[in-house]
Amino acid sequence: MTALFTPDFAPFTTAVVILAALLALEVVMLLIGGSLISEVDAPEIDLPELEMPEIEALDMGEIGAEVLEIDDIATSGAATPALGWTGFGTMPFLIWFAALLTGFGASGIAIQTIGPAPIWLAVPVAGLAGIGFARTFGGLFTRAIPRTETAAQTTRQLARRRGTVTQGTSRRGRPAEVKVHDRYGNPHYIRAEPLRGADEIVAGQVVLVVYDHRASALRIVALD
Repeated sequence: MTALFTPDFAPFTTAVVILAALLALEVVMLLIGGSLISEVDAPEIDLPELEMPEIEALDMGEIGAEVLEIDDIATSGAATPALGWTGFGTMPFLIWFAALLTGFGASGIAIQTIGPAPIWLAVPVAGLAGIGFARTFGGLFTRAIPRTETAAQTTRQLARRRGTVTQGTSRRGRPAEVKVHDRYGNPHYIRAEPLRGADEIVAGQVVLVVYDHRASALRIVALD
């Protein structure tokens, strides 16, 4: 135990302590009927705006709709190409972070126990091991547990995502069924009208889901 608090072990012991604190806080939240996993969502990631002349022609300031962006998380399963290999964005943030701390702390302690290495070498090696552990174990853990924390999405969280009209023809006053995936890849079926009053969007068309503040409802814009 004394060795765990020496400088050679300090980064890895700190990771384990942070992990233990998160677990303790999660237990407290569960006892009072909450959960850190459901409260702390993955951070929003700003992606390039969708460049389409017909969308750019909309007066977004007048209708107060969300900025129109493609959500690559829902279609590719990764937050960004740069971070996709880490597993970041493909699971609730706290699960990914806890898996990262576990892999980093355990591998670092193992390295320093087997044969003490310079801290400048042990930390990067343990960091790579932690990322690998977060990507594999975190993904398996997310698929194994009930997905109540990812399936419960607010209306606003489904905005700015690409979807497909699955049933009916969407026109003003007659919403159609639209299939849209949340940031974790879970499908949701909503009913939405076109953003433009004169548009008619038929089944099979790919659409962009946006949130119209004026109507306090989701609307769709055809992407073809």
